[in-house]
This record gives sequence, structure tokens and C-alpha cells, in this order.
Amino acid sequence: MPFQRDGVRLGLQRGGRILLADDMGLGKTLQGLAIAAAFRSEWPLLIVTPSSVRFTWREQILRWLGGPLNIHRSDIDVVCSARAFTTDDYLNPRQGPSLITVLSYDLLSRCAAKLSEFPPFGVVIMDESHFLKNFKTARTKAAMPMLKAAKRVILLTGTPALSRPVELFPQITAVRPSLFKGGFHEFGLRYCAAKENPWGWDYSGCSNMQELQIILEATIMIRRVKSDVLSQLPPKRREVVILDPSLIKSASIKHLECKMSAVELKALEKHGELLRYFKETSRVKLSAVEQYVSDLLEADRKFIVFAHHVEMLDAIHRLLDSKSVRFIRIDGKTPSDQRQVVCERFQLEEACKVALLSITAAGTGINLTAATLVVFAELFWNPGILIQAEDRAYRIGQQDSVNVRYLLAEGTADDHIWTLVKTKLDVLTRAGLNQESFENVDLTRAQASEAGEFFPSVRRQFSHPTQSSRSTSERPSL
Repeated sequence: MPFQRDGVRLGLQRGGRILLADDMGLGKTLQGLAIAAAFRSEWPLLIVTPSSVRFTWREQILRWLGGPLNIHRSDIDVVCSARAFTTDDYLNPRQGPSLITVLSYDLLSRCAAKLSEFPPFGVVIMDESHFLKNFKTARTKAAMPMLKAAKRVILLTGTPALSRPVELFPQITAVRPSLFKGGFHEFGLRYCAAKENPWGWDYSGCSNMQELQIILEATIMIRRVKSDVLSQLPPKRREVVILDPSLIKSASIKHLECKMSAVELKALEKHGELLRYFKETSRVKLSAVEQYVSDLLEADRKFIVFAHHVEMLDAIHRLLDSKSVRFIRIDGKTPSDQRQVVCERFQLEEACKVALLSITAAGTGINLTAATLVVFAELFWNPGILIQAEDRAYRIGQQDSVNVRYLLAEGTADDHIWTLVKTKLDVLTRAGLNQESFENVDLTRAQASEAGEFFPSVRRQFSHPTQSSRSTSERPSL
């Protein structure tokens, strides 16, 4: 899209050191990878991300860079545990890290000592960089030395904390340490309305915000909200999120996969096995889904979560309670006369952040346009039900593009149900009864040709990135 090309162009003009603060759903991952691809000669590449989306990043890398840069799955190390990472045979200090390393924020802090043994990563992408909002946290302390050593630093966040500048300062320092030469205290006096009290200095306020935004946009930051580029966006965008396999206890349901694969099963028997497999898949996904939802809560935005089984709904319910998050829940036990009251609470109360809904009990008849993100913790084998559920946010009154994310666990019933959903939808489409398609969201089937128009042009025009970063006055065309 044109605005994405503009983001990549600006990132390259600023020498690959940028805070990309576009609104959620505007393709920060794609832009970040495009900027990193221009500096391929300076890799290895480190990508630090919330734990729940490590494997989604791997699929995006293969989708967008696999063909243009000839990158294979074996080139990407997705670090799953501190124990595996710190074993002697995982990374050889003399050889250095893999071409691409994908690491969670938690593991970054736990493996900081091991990482320090290796040569610096030439290019670093920090996804959801608002995780670095506090200098005192272990994750920020671990990240800062690597960001300082890297030649190119690409920070991605949809919530840049412009109203809480104290949380923005670590990110500013990561991209351009010398931007505010007076250090944190001078920054706090000017932009945090710093006040001295009996216990020390309070930097929790904000002041001169327009000035700060002008400075940041002129030096390190680019931010577009959906309203700026709405004409370029599709009205509804779907994506698959591959859940962290290290949290999926798929071994406990392997016997069900074997039964599903048995050719001698009759259709009715196979359907019964799929139902059992579906229910057990819900159980083995619980930890991974909870982790993903926890990461979403960091962004402090409204979203909808759909699930089918009561066990999954209850697990998410307990998670939200434990984090003191205000939310609504609509399932089969919600009285019909209370559904509208509950929905209005989500629509009108800013503090109410999450709508936890049953796919079958709350997939129709309600309006939740206050959210632009819809997450499916579980699948359902009727695509019509899924589409109706998506449209709780995508309906009249919605002013933004809606993002829909399906959380899939590999090696579970999700593999079968996702294929079944797409097949059913394809049959309806060929019969002229449907215009929806789930084909374009299957990351594992993405073809290299999809990236053909974008990445080769980056490689051609920025094959010498160090030269392009010297002059910010040139306006190269993508």
C-alpha cells in the first residue's frame, strides 16, 4: 500500500533507525521487515517480540522474505526456552547466532548474559516496543546494550505513549541516544511536567506535547492512524496467528490425531472423533491462548475474544480477573434481557477493554463496534457462524478497518477444522452463495510471488544501504 511504502522510504532515509508507531492493523510487521531487508548485508537479524507471536513472525518472514532473500525455515531460530538457549550446542560463540533469531522479551532478559558472548546483531527489530517503557525493568536493561551496539534499530508499536512521555523516553534513547542531550531529567522537566515532592521527583505528568510530537516526527518517529489511510485499507482483514508450540501440549492428544487419520473410519465415526479432538484441543491450547491475550492487554485497547468451549471461556475469564481488567462476558447463561445492557457497557465505557463472547451464543444480534480487533481463541466448523461473529465489530457504525485474528495450534484439531472451514467456504463461493474467502490468511501457504512487487525494489534501490543513509535529502522511489 502507498502509505506502507512511505513508511519504508522514511525508515531507509533515517538510516534504519526508526520508531514506527502506526496504528494497529496498518502493517508494521511488513514495513519493519522491508527496512531490515534493505540492510541484509549487515545481518544477523534479531527480532524481539511478545512470546505469543514468535512463531507468527517466523511465518511472516518466510512469506515476505523467503523468495526475495532466499530465506528458509532453517535460517530462522525461534528460541523457545532459556534452557535450550543456554546449552552449549544451541549457539556457538565462535560462529555467532543464526541468520535470524526470534526471541521473546522474557527470554531476552533471562538470556542476556549468553547473548553478550556473541558479536552484535547488525539489525534489531523490537516488536511492541512499548514493552520497553521502564528503564528499571529487566527486559529494558537487557535490551539497551544490544540496541546501542546494533547499526539499525527498528521499533514497532501501535501505542507509543504520547500521553505518557516518561514511558516513551527509553524508546527514544534506543533509536537515537543523543536526541535529548540533557538526559532524562531535562526531558522530564520539559515534557513530563516533572515535580519535586518529599519522596523525590514525579515524572508521571505531561507537558509541551505538541512540541514533543513535532520533534519526534522530524527525527525518529512515523505515526499514521487508520483514519489517515482508511481509503487505502480493506474493510476487514484476516490473519492467522500460530500459537507458541512450546505451550501446546499436543503429545497428550496425539492418539486422537491417529484416529482421525485412520482411513477405515466411517464418516459418522470420523465426525465423532473430530468433536472429541476439538474439545481436547481446547484444553491443550489454554496456556498459549492465555499468553496471547495477556500480551494483547499490554496495548490497552478494546478487543473482542470469541471461544466455543466453556473451559476456554472460563480460563480467559480468570485471566482477566487476575489482571483486574474490566470486561463483559456473553455466553449461553446470559439472560436475553441483559445482553443489550452488557453490550452498551462495552460500547460506552472506555475502561471496559474486553468482550469475552461465546461463538454460538453471542455470534449474532449484538453490536460491538467500539472494538476494531476480533480474536478467535478457538475455531468452529461452520464458516457462516465465524463470519457472523466477525461482524459483531464489522457492521454499520464501524468507522475503522476491522482486524480479525484466528489463533491456531499446529498439530491439533485446528489443522483439520481450518481446512474444513476453507473447503466449505469455497463450495459456497462456487455456488454463488458467498463472497468471503479464508484462503489469503493461511500464512503457511503464502507464495513468494506476493512479495515480488515490494521487496525486489527495496533490494535494487537500497543494495548499498550505508550510502542511502548518508543523505536524508534524497527521496528514493520504491
